[in-house]
Amino acid sequence: MYPEPMTFRQLFWNFRFVLLALLLVELVCGYISIQYTQVEQFRMVNAVYHAWADEFFRYYTNIGDGLFIIIVGLLLVFARYKYAILTITSFLLSGLVAQIIKRSMKMPRPGSVFKDDPSWYTLPDYHIHGNYSFPSGHTTSIFALMMVLYYVFPSQRKNPLFFILACLAGYSRVYLSQHWPGDVYIGALVGTVTTLVVIYAFEQMKWYHSGWANKRLSARKANQKEVL
Repeated sequence: MYPEPMTFRQLFWNFRFVLLALLLVELVCGYISIQYTQVEQFRMVNAVYHAWADEFFRYYTNIGDGLFIIIVGLLLVFARYKYAILTITSFLLSGLVAQIIKRSMKMPRPGSVFKDDPSWYTLPDYHIHGNYSFPSGHTTSIFALMMVLYYVFPSQRKNPLFFILACLAGYSRVYLSQHWPGDVYIGALVGTVTTLVVIYAFEQMKWYHSGWANKRLSARKANQKEVL
C-alpha cells in the first residue's frame, strides 16, 4: 500500500517559507532592475571588493558546480536512495533548462563587455568566461539543491540557512564577474521551479514510494562491503 502522492497545494504549503522568501527577493530585485540597468547593477557590485571576499568567493562559488551537487546527491543515499535519485535528476533537468535558455539567448558575460575598461575589477589569476551569460548555471544548480535539501529535511523548512547559502552563491557569480545580476535572478527561479516540478512528478510515481527507494545505505553495510 503506497501513501497518497503529494498534491501541488501540499507541495506549495510545505515550501511556503522558502517560496515566500524567494518571492520577496525576486520582487526587490525586479524593482531594482526597473530603476537600474544590468550594467549599472553590475558596477555597484563590482565597486565593492576586498581581499578576504576575493578568496572567500573564489572557492565558495564552487558549491554551485556540478561536481559538488553530485557529491551531495551521492551522500544522500545514506538518507534514502530516492533522495539521491531526486538530487541528480533535479540537477540534470534544471541544468538542461538553463543550457537551452543560454544557447537561445547567447548573451555576453560582463567579461566581454568590460574587458577594455580599466575601472573593471577582477580577481588576479581568475578565469573569466565571455559568453552564454543568461541565466546563471551555478545559481540554477544551487537553488535546485536548496529545494531538495528543504524537501529531504522537513525540520529545516523554517530555517533560512539553505536559502541564505544559495543566495550567497548567486551573489558570488556577480562578484566574480561571471554573470550579470539578472542572470542570477532568473537562475534562482529556474532551479527552484524545475525542482518543484521534479518533486511533484516523483511523488506521483509508484516506484518512488516502493520499499527499495525508501531504503538507505547504512555505514555498517558499506563497511561490510569493504571488508568483503
